[in-house]
Amino acid sequence: MRAKKSPFVRERLDAIRRKASPIENHIIDEYAAGKITRRDFIRRGTIVGMSFSVLGFVATACATDDVTTTLGGAVTTAGGPGTTGATGTTGATGTTGAAGAGTIRAAMITPAGAIDPVLTNDEGRLAILGQTGQYLTFSDAELNLIPVLAESWEPNDTLDVWTFHLRQGVTYHDGSPMVAADVVAVFNNIAEGNAASAYETFGVDPANIVALDDATVEFTLARPNGSFPFFVSSDNYNAIIVPASFWDGYAEGSYEAEFPGTGIWQIENLEQGVSASFVKNQNYWGDNSAQPERLEVLWYDDEAVAVSAFQEGRVDTIPHISSSGGQALLESPDATVASISTAQHRQVYFDTSAPPFNDKRVRQAVALTLNRQVLIDGLLAGYGTVGNDHPIWSLFPMYSPDTPAQRDEDLTAAQGLLDAAGVGSFSAPLDTLQFAEVEDLAQLIQASASQVGIDLQVGVYDSGTYYNDYWLAAAGSMGIVNYGHRGVPNVYMAAPLLSDGTWNASHWVNEAYDDLYAQFASAPDLDTQRQLAGEIQTLLNDEVPFIVPYYVDHITITQPNFSGIAVTGMGHVDLINATFA
Repeated sequence: MRAKKSPFVRERLDAIRRKASPIENHIIDEYAAGKITRRDFIRRGTIVGMSFSVLGFVATACATDDVTTTLGGAVTTAGGPGTTGATGTTGATGTTGAAGAGTIRAAMITPAGAIDPVLTNDEGRLAILGQTGQYLTFSDAELNLIPVLAESWEPNDTLDVWTFHLRQGVTYHDGSPMVAADVVAVFNNIAEGNAASAYETFGVDPANIVALDDATVEFTLARPNGSFPFFVSSDNYNAIIVPASFWDGYAEGSYEAEFPGTGIWQIENLEQGVSASFVKNQNYWGDNSAQPERLEVLWYDDEAVAVSAFQEGRVDTIPHISSSGGQALLESPDATVASISTAQHRQVYFDTSAPPFNDKRVRQAVALTLNRQVLIDGLLAGYGTVGNDHPIWSLFPMYSPDTPAQRDEDLTAAQGLLDAAGVGSFSAPLDTLQFAEVEDLAQLIQASASQVGIDLQVGVYDSGTYYNDYWLAAAGSMGIVNYGHRGVPNVYMAAPLLSDGTWNASHWVNEAYDDLYAQFASAPDLDTQRQLAGEIQTLLNDEVPFIVPYYVDHITITQPNFSGIAVTGMGHVDLINATFA
């Protein structure tokens, strides 16, 4: 039996309710009615800008009896990276403990090009951008949004205008203050780079981003979006905040001249393709008193180089390594292995605009030839979870667990579908890029499809050649691409699947899907999102514009005496709490 609320608790809940917005009221009503879990309540609350202190209070208060309450409007959020608040002094994802180490040595994948806020589209550059630069919000490993350079935010009632209130007292490494004009300049200047698909997904027009004053930025969207704060978060590789003056002399790679960010590290030395070193930002806006003094990064193209450096004691951590590349360390008593489940996945797409893959029965047949658990065990050493041919990861709060049934290997059914489609043995290209285990995945898909008379001709290319010449080409082909982790599935559901999606390598056009996605993106509550997600999952599993064979875990290796590293599935690395035993 639940305990009764004290008069103080009731009075505070009443005060909160009087200030409530309709959207916040709805979220708290869902939680109080038992429709969403405490975790989903807190996560959803962070998206619309409810503070952790208020969320925690209401979550606890609602557990004391069965009185339904509602939560008040946007409140300045306590806690967040590098700040002291109700949640403690935190880095991007953890709580500061004892004094940190003197120098941390990390092995990270070599950046694919110059460190650049406009062009970054790979983990190597992302990891370095996140050491010196920061985002308005941070999407953590639990899919919560943490306030960073934005202290709080709130939408209007129709979810098409979002207002962000900037943290005060933040300075760049050169001592100049961060102001709203800087934020506006960033989102005007990265729109034509790697972030273009995110602008499309979230309905952002740079012309409709304005600074209301030095501490307030307003985004007016082309259409309602209930997950918009993820657009300005660490989910958007390119959205680190830099001074407006940076853009006056911008050229590709000019960020490397001084790394003009607000983050906990300042650049000390950079040798492209080899190494980089950073020193502690002594004028950081938050509390970084326990932060190590230096960070040394060894870059590698071949994971064997990182493994050797670790075994020889030249690095303290490999923040991210593949299961195949790190195999020598996964069972080693001299290494500590940690992994987190992520939404990162491979998409095995079909060109649906031409025979034979314009018939969904052929696509279904190929999907039925795969033994997905065998793929995970063989390619990922078990570090992954089975996919079901849609990109809505099972740990997303809006995932619908009831539909559709998991697709398993069934060669008899696959052959029956091919016969019904009137397709005998045929050949088709299967093109992919050199990335992690993807080349091996292509070979196993080829072998699986051959069991029902499909001859897939595998072509493997470097990433530049693949993306320039094969990825979006319409040639009756198949291909494989990687999609990195995100805190919400919107990008996965828009760019590669909408009829006019910029990453629609399947050339798939489905008006019913387009309509479902529009409803999903603007839905203000999880009940509606889950219902729509179930319909989308069922539709995509049936249509199979692409196969999602599995989701990939993020593996981190550390020396046994090293702790305090925090990572996300996207590849962000936080070392503010790093220390040695």
